[in-house]
Amino acid sequence: MITEEEIIIEAPEAKQQNRVQRIIESMLHLFGIDDFISYAQVIHNFLFVVAIVFVGVLEIFNTHLAVRLNRSITKKQETIKELRWEYMTVKTDMNQKSKQSVLQQVLEPYGLKSLQEPPKKIEVKKGVLSNE
Repeated sequence: MITEEEIIIEAPEAKQQNRVQRIIESMLHLFGIDDFISYAQVIHNFLFVVAIVFVGVLEIFNTHLAVRLNRSITKKQETIKELRWEYMTVKTDMNQKSKQSVLQQVLEPYGLKSLQEPPKKIEVKKGVLSNE
């Protein structure tokens, strides 16, 4: 025999279950798939549905990481291009400034002039500088 206390205790659980069932059925109706899928099928395949949702969330997270990585790579490539342009500019300037004619103009105020004749070669005979 079932007492009143057991009925009262079970009633909130039944209300909660009916509420969940109504929510699920309304969601199925909202998406227009209530003709194909029933509440019983949803409950039966609950773990499968959770697994699919989990895989979907992982896919979205992975896509966000890939997009962030692509943006980072693009930004670094642009920085590398700018640094390369700067390197080429500095290299060209140094090549221009290291020409003899430019060096002569820069050093002229200090009293240094370029040679007008080629440098002289000093020859030393073998054995002259050695201790033999």
